[in-house]
Amino acid sequence: MYRSSRAQFVVVRINRWWVAGALALLLATVALPWGGRRPAADNGALRVAQGVTLLGFDFSGMTEREAKALLGELATGYRALPVSARRYESADGIAYTVPELNGYELDVERSWLRLATAPPGTAVEPAVQVQPAETRLADLPLGAIRQGNSEKQAVALLINVDWGTEELTRMLPILKRKDARATFFLSGRWAEQNPNLTRLIAADGHEVATHGHNLTHGPKALARAGRLKDDIAQSVRVIEEITGRKVKYYAPHKAEVDQAVLQTAADLNLQTVLYSLDTVDWNEQYATPARILETFQKAKAGDLILMHPKPNTVQVLEQAIDLLQSRGYRLVTLSEMLSPDPLPPGATGLQPPEEGTGGSR
Repeated sequence: MYRSSRAQFVVVRINRWWVAGALALLLATVALPWGGRRPAADNGALRVAQGVTLLGFDFSGMTEREAKALLGELATGYRALPVSARRYESADGIAYTVPELNGYELDVERSWLRLATAPPGTAVEPAVQVQPAETRLADLPLGAIRQGNSEKQAVALLINVDWGTEELTRMLPILKRKDARATFFLSGRWAEQNPNLTRLIAADGHEVATHGHNLTHGPKALARAGRLKDDIAQSVRVIEEITGRKVKYYAPHKAEVDQAVLQTAADLNLQTVLYSLDTVDWNEQYATPARILETFQKAKAGDLILMHPKPNTVQVLEQAIDLLQSRGYRLVTLSEMLSPDPLPPGATGLQPPEEGTGGSR
């Protein structure tokens, strides 16, 4: 009887240890609140998995304390101050605006959580906290845009389209292969005649905008005749119906702009956009491939580069993109360029400002 009871007790104790072990294993694999899995533990201290890096630094095996110490050191150099939007007038009396750029700093706590939950061998993206700019583009009086914020390490290709269908079919694969996005300012007439290509432009991740509907007359002449608003509105309807995308920007034909043109576009909830760098590629006699490439060599951060679907442009497009990317510039859409969101090195998925702290409208 005694022997039987003792045996029964031993069995029960073993079963309890087995249950406890199974429960511990389950808890070790359950998802944590921030969406990762419990990092490896050593003597009770959480440690980063082997081969995990952030900004090129190896955090393998670091405890929370060690990792946060290194993150704190990195944070002193991984930051940028916010830059307010500004407005200025040119010699011809046209007002231009430059968008704001929010600042950022390394978020040590959130970066640690990413490190702690990263699988072995992961290159972790740093988490950042955004600091809103004091003055926003939306706070300023009406003005045209002709450059992005020069503190943003990016350029935007603005491609005006009213012809050049054959060249576009060669241009789009190059942009896709080089992971470069652009903004296509389409005339409504061209979009009507080329709906499939218009849809393909949008489907490839590029932004669609309007160049007006019928480019027989410039916008100033249309404004004097009282027809500019209808012309722009017609093009917007056509492009939006074909692509299902919202049109937000208007590039006036021949870059003609005055207060009437600005106000007409604004009445249609469109921002008027010009450019800071012109390839002049519409003039094939002047714009040889070498000259077009020279224009790209002059590009700086924040530039809006005007181009068209022309043979000489297509010939050097891949080389031009390689040049820009080798300088660390991202090729982004106009919306991305004008967005106040910064582009810190190696970071995506920025932490937005808390509600009520400002930011762009």
